[in-house]
Amino acid sequence: MKKSWRVALVWSCIGLLPMLLSGGEPATGWRGNGTGLWPQSTAPREWHRLAHGAMEGLRCQANRPASDTKVDTVPLVKKGLPAEWLVLGPLTVKHSVENFDEDLLGGEAQVAPVAGEPAAGQAWRQVSAKQDDPLDFGAAVLPWMPLVKPDEVVPNRIGYAITHVFSPRGGPVRGVVEHGFGLKVWLNGTEVYREPTRQGALGGYEPLSRHELAHREPPSGRFQCELRQGWNRLLLKISSSPKDDFKEMQFCLRLMDPPTVGYETKNIRWMTELPSRSTSTPIIVGDRVFLAAEPDLLVCLDKHSGKLLWSAANNYYEALTPTERKALPALETRVEPLVTALRTEPDRTRRLELRQKIQTALVEIDAPRFEIAHDGHFAAHFGIVGFSMPTPVSDGRHVYIWCGLGVAACYDLEGHRQWITKVPTDHLEYGSSPALADGVLAVFLGKLHGLDAATGKLLWTQHRINKNIAAVLAANFNGQQVFVSQLGETVRPSDGHVLFRPRGAAQGDSGCWGPPVVIGQTMYVGRYGINQLSIFDMSKVSGDAWKLEPTLQFEFTLPRSHSLRPDGSWLDHGTAGSPLIHDGLAYVVDIYGWLYVADIQTGKTVYYQDLKVDGLMHYNAVPVAASVTLLGDHLVVLDNQGTAVILAPGREFKVLGRNRIETQLERVWPIPAQETLAYAPPIADKDCLYLRGERFLYCIGAD
Repeated sequence: MKKSWRVALVWSCIGLLPMLLSGGEPATGWRGNGTGLWPQSTAPREWHRLAHGAMEGLRCQANRPASDTKVDTVPLVKKGLPAEWLVLGPLTVKHSVENFDEDLLGGEAQVAPVAGEPAAGQAWRQVSAKQDDPLDFGAAVLPWMPLVKPDEVVPNRIGYAITHVFSPRGGPVRGVVEHGFGLKVWLNGTEVYREPTRQGALGGYEPLSRHELAHREPPSGRFQCELRQGWNRLLLKISSSPKDDFKEMQFCLRLMDPPTVGYETKNIRWMTELPSRSTSTPIIVGDRVFLAAEPDLLVCLDKHSGKLLWSAANNYYEALTPTERKALPALETRVEPLVTALRTEPDRTRRLELRQKIQTALVEIDAPRFEIAHDGHFAAHFGIVGFSMPTPVSDGRHVYIWCGLGVAACYDLEGHRQWITKVPTDHLEYGSSPALADGVLAVFLGKLHGLDAATGKLLWTQHRINKNIAAVLAANFNGQQVFVSQLGETVRPSDGHVLFRPRGAAQGDSGCWGPPVVIGQTMYVGRYGINQLSIFDMSKVSGDAWKLEPTLQFEFTLPRSHSLRPDGSWLDHGTAGSPLIHDGLAYVVDIYGWLYVADIQTGKTVYYQDLKVDGLMHYNAVPVAASVTLLGDHLVVLDNQGTAVILAPGREFKVLGRNRIETQLERVWPIPAQETLAYAPPIADKDCLYLRGERFLYCIGAD
């Protein structure tokens, strides 16, 4: 057995399985039918939204291109990061700020060297810039390009870096850059950026979360320019500090298409911009789509047009009782005008400003009541987890929302709130998606809580269920409605009594962040990343304590080399998604984009295959998080950079196609402009499907 997958990062996109209500009526939740199986779907197999701008097919090389350079052999620029540079320096100046514009090369703006060419008493040398590493789990720092190692940086130095980029189309691009100290940029000899001092609004991936928690977006350095069709010369001048303080002589530059880039589309029926991002899954109830948005919104759209019908906030302020409001008269004068403005404000930047003002005012009025209590671990990963990671759940008449702030609420389909309550919790952690069973709404935030679905009253708290990532689900085993935790623990809705706990469920992190899958009377529970799957027959359970052993427990048969990085270090293959069970096979995808298939009768590995996706990995991102989904006669696997791999189900690996949505967003930091899409699996509805992105909800249907 492989060692247990130990992680600190939690992803909501792997979220919930749909729940069962009183009387066995299915509820609507993530994956819609509780299995990820949509065999009747007639949604298109093909779709795309392709950006056609200057970045399309962009390539780069360090050396000045020769007249006979074969462009198709030059490496592509990935995620906006030029990979190869020529560097020169460091060179000494009297004062790196006062003498920043001093020309040290005798025509610096026009240089176009090759490796080894002399200049200023030195020689240009070729270096490779750090790239986004899809195997570097939890990378906290940006992909910096250093000219000098930190321990070799001294004050008052200047260096140069140059690369040559080939754009098949040409056109406008945007550069977003951070630099250890001064930086100047020329494109084809024209100065496009100048800042002689330090610019570091982000610094790394971990601050993405802290900025979002504070409702702020301090911008990095930015410039706009026009790439010529063909070869372009990009020259950077970098300085060190004039003082013995910042030991950095480095930059992180991403090039990106502007949001105004043109697109070629196919089978995208509509796309609707959402109030803010979320990693939760949309649900379909009748003619409506419901979804969550940061930090506390429940959003309702018309499923045919994508039109926003209503939204509702669910937070500490909204959960106040009339008596509590009356006791704090400053709320009416200081907070309510801001809340009213926020409800109708469409501009994203202005919404952030209003959110910040609201939170500041609330804390000043009553800090013990309104301060958000969270630990540093949560703060570091809020950029992916968020408060809105729990997916809503519906009984067809009402929609229930569980916000990671510890607030639960119930609405009718027209947006009329039936109740809202703040559940007593400790410091905030990761709020799993809720479940409905036997008239009880189960919510998890550090512990499992049961609420009366009709009133919101807290019925019980189960302290033994204290580990749960992504979702709680509901099931009906031998006529007994239950809640099921991520680890397969089974709880009675009426009083929270633990009926069953799989052996070893309470020990450590299972490495499978998604909940189990329940099909009929069989429960499939993953452990140790993709390594192990336990199958339980629940058809004969009864009483107050269920004694069960797996009917089959197996591990994928994998060579040791599969779990080694190129440098020989160990690589745990965790999975952020639940398995897909179909036609006698179990399909599991790991966070790196490998698909594993096993026979659920024998436990034998059928095959495992690299899907060759190009997702983004860093401190708050994993390349693949959504569970495998069956749509009609094909499987769909999504990465977080807009790619959908279409596969034939069965015992042989066969790719039927690849779809891509390349929506380019406005970025204030040097992170890829590609919209993060998708952390949630597709949701099918007859002849269309819905994909949740960072900024947009997409309805995929025949043109």
